[in-house]
Amino acid sequence: MRGGFKRDLRRWRRRSRLVRGARLLLPVAILALVGASVGQVIWRTVTAAERAPERPQAQIRMLNPRFYGQSSEGRAFLITARSAVRDDADLKRVLLDDPTLTLGTDEPKPTRVTSKNGVYREDTLKLVLRGDVRMDDGGGYRFASDEAFVDTKTGVITGETLLQGEGPTGQVKSNAYSVYDKGDRIVFRGGVKTRLDRVDGDGN
Repeated sequence: MRGGFKRDLRRWRRRSRLVRGARLLLPVAILALVGASVGQVIWRTVTAAERAPERPQAQIRMLNPRFYGQSSEGRAFLITARSAVRDDADLKRVLLDDPTLTLGTDEPKPTRVTSKNGVYREDTLKLVLRGDVRMDDGGGYRFASDEAFVDTKTGVITGETLLQGEGPTGQVKSNAYSVYDKGDRIVFRGGVKTRLDRVDGDGN
């Protein structure tokens, strides 16, 4: 009897150790499963965000915008366009469609410049016009080029591109130009060619 009792006691002790071990391992296994599930959810969320395409930022578009200002000499100017979009990376930079610049809006013969596209900086008040640039000085002279740089602070217009012009006294062609003094002084540079029309004493 005593030998059977010892065997039963050993079996009971082994079972007790197994039960205690299972009680210790079970919470650890549960925590491991929970951690693995949470990690998988986080991993899927991160990878999904990386795969998701970036949403483009909404552009600030303006229809028929109007920008007013004055040069350092007090000459008023106005910039209009069919539409405009602010640069997302630089809100002071405005992209213009079919812009028109009027220098001397309060003068009897203002200077007007038009083009297909333009870029206007509201901080420096500088305007770049490109594509079929047309200028009219209000005095009968008209000029055409592909590009014009306008500093509205000074009213100076420059271009490093071919220019063709015509007016009451003839025609002119050059590779570069600058317009000063409200259009009263124009400097032509590079390959200048002119044709002067004869004017009699009566101005005819």
